[in-house]
Amino acid sequence: MNRTEKAVIVKDFAGKTNGVPFIVIAEIRGTKVAEVNQLRRDLEKNGMAFKVMKNTLAKRAFNDVGVAGLDGHLKGMTGVFVSGPDAIASARVLKDLLKPLATIKVRAGYFDAGVVAGDAVQVVAEMPTRPEILAKLLGTLLEGPRQLVRALKAHEEALEAAAGGDAPAAE
Repeated sequence: MNRTEKAVIVKDFAGKTNGVPFIVIAEIRGTKVAEVNQLRRDLEKNGMAFKVMKNTLAKRAFNDVGVAGLDGHLKGMTGVFVSGPDAIASARVLKDLLKPLATIKVRAGYFDAGVVAGDAVQVVAEMPTRPEILAKLLGTLLEGPRQLVRALKAHEEALEAAAGGDAPAAE
């Protein structure tokens, strides 16, 4: 492979990783080509990508897009997983797809502009997604008014019971 071909590969890979919220570096030694191809197809269905490339070229591409700290994890047979626009959903998909592939070992990830250890990638997969967080926030915000309505209703019922249940309705 000559310099021009290497430059094209680096530029293409840098374009795929630029601005991506989540990148995972994994050891793929011992994984069969058919398994890697199936994994790649499954990832593409979910808006993700997988690339096996030379470590030096990956280092150059990461440096071009400002992804720092992964150089120490680029050694041996390395595969790079690139997430879709939703990092949490991508981490969940990746976790599910890697379960049956014991030969693929996650080394590290790049999440939220920082490097995370291989075990922390699992933690990212277990984080709630943005819609889940917004739903919980909405539920929390609505709980105060619900409790106020319940308290007023209980107070009204207590007043009716004290008055014998025939109290006139308030207007």
